[in-house]
Amino acid sequence: MIDRQRLAAWIQPRHLDDQALEAYRSAFTSHPARLVIIRDFLAPDVADRLGRFLANEAEFKPEFGLYSIEGAVKEEDWLRADDRDRFFRLGKVVGTPPRFQTSPNALTYLQFRMAFQRPEFKAFFESISGMPLGWSDDFGAHAMAAGDFLRPHSDDNKDRQLALVIYLTPGWKREFGGVLRVVHDDERFTDVEPEYNSLIAFDVLASPAHLVLPIQPGTAGSTRRLSIGGWYHKLG
Repeated sequence: MIDRQRLAAWIQPRHLDDQALEAYRSAFTSHPARLVIIRDFLAPDVADRLGRFLANEAEFKPEFGLYSIEGAVKEEDWLRADDRDRFFRLGKVVGTPPRFQTSPNALTYLQFRMAFQRPEFKAFFESISGMPLGWSDDFGAHAMAAGDFLRPHSDDNKDRQLALVIYLTPGWKREFGGVLRVVHDDERFTDVEPEYNSLIAFDVLASPAHLVLPIQPGTAGSTRRLSIGGWYHKLG
């Protein structure tokens, strides 16, 4: 059962009624890549505090990845690698400077990350996906700046089942790049723009690959693509 009272502290109430839940579940289960996009997802004050934390308070560290090596690698190793081996370049949140650790924005971020482990959040995502879900983890934040990218890959590992991403950069424009491309089994794809306060949920077992198109240096300028995301795992 959906605990609407608890969820309404985070999620806009119009997404919580039975008709909305049924519509989201129908969209998810009928999509060839089993995904759903929910716009204006979070309560406005929550989205604002999270966005301000990521934009102005969070500490991000550049991360570099290669297809040939599991996990992050040193920047110099990434630069020496063949371009075809370069998997990703992006910023990952690593902490909060002491002066911001008790700010309302930082506290909202910490509470929001913990909320995904609560039963009411799991029940909501089970309802919109039609899938039983296990525990959640790996929820964190990323910032993608000019030139950053994430190349094709699958999240089908560590018993992951449902991937979630919430976008938190106000005023993001398509010409900035950073579109999430989710590939279908028939090699067609769905492009998802990182629209502010929108959520995408997708079944990692239904899509053979997804990627994030590069952030365009000529148009994005200093604007960063900010997001919070993570996974629910398979039940059992």
